[in-house]
Amino acid sequence: MLRLFGFGQETGIEMNGEERGLLAPVDNWSSRTHPTIAIGQEIGVTALQIISAATVFANRGILLKPNIIDKIVSPTGRVIRDYGRTPVREVVSAGVAQSILGAMEEAVANGGTGRRVRYEGVRVAAKTGTAEEVDPATGTYSEEHFLASTLAILPVDNPSVIIYIAIDFPRGESTYGGVIAAPVVREYLDFLVPYLGIPVDGDSRVTQPSQIVVNPISLPPMTTIVPDFTGLPKRALLPLLERDDVNVRINGYGWVRRQSPPAGTPLAQGMTITLDLE
Repeated sequence: MLRLFGFGQETGIEMNGEERGLLAPVDNWSSRTHPTIAIGQEIGVTALQIISAATVFANRGILLKPNIIDKIVSPTGRVIRDYGRTPVREVVSAGVAQSILGAMEEAVANGGTGRRVRYEGVRVAAKTGTAEEVDPATGTYSEEHFLASTLAILPVDNPSVIIYIAIDFPRGESTYGGVIAAPVVREYLDFLVPYLGIPVDGDSRVTQPSQIVVNPISLPPMTTIVPDFTGLPKRALLPLLERDDVNVRINGYGWVRRQSPPAGTPLAQGMTITLDLE
């Protein structure tokens, strides 16, 4: 089952130097391996493997291959390659995946170790972790060096985001993932939920077209009278500097707020037009 979740092997992401982690062959397991692996010992995993394994619970039992690149788009907007979703295998049934996700949600909503991840209006599932790290000097687990972590999946009813935060060797008053890593995840949610447009219960949502049409800014014609330049940006005024019949002075940056002479003044050869920008 650990192999099915992707532990002990590379995920295949498009990067060099990916670690496989540590997972001994079953033939090398001892009589105490089962209970120790159950609490996170005798196994070493990467953050990427944690994220990848979590896709099983976010996708109704199906493990997905992680990607760094979403798509490649040409300068004209044509999609050259869309990496999309790559299912790897079914690890557990959809029912089991939903049960685990539900238990992780309970840990957030009902005062469990993930309660500090709670985000009002969004169903969040989380699993906290506090792991002992090996002391290289003794080859045994350290009593001081820990790894505090929190994994979050949201929203539970339609998962679209997985977050994993790990704090190596915390030195504060606590080393527990639910105390020091979970609040960091919560801070990320303050940004990610509105940025990604994740629905929040009780909020009203306004939809709009996915494309915005911006009309080009052009200079008003200047033939017999001085036009009104008010509100034009500096970049739109630059062609005036190429005219030989009038002298144009542009002061400041931004948009035209004042002009001299005023709009409607008869245009005269060699006259000076002053535009003040703010």
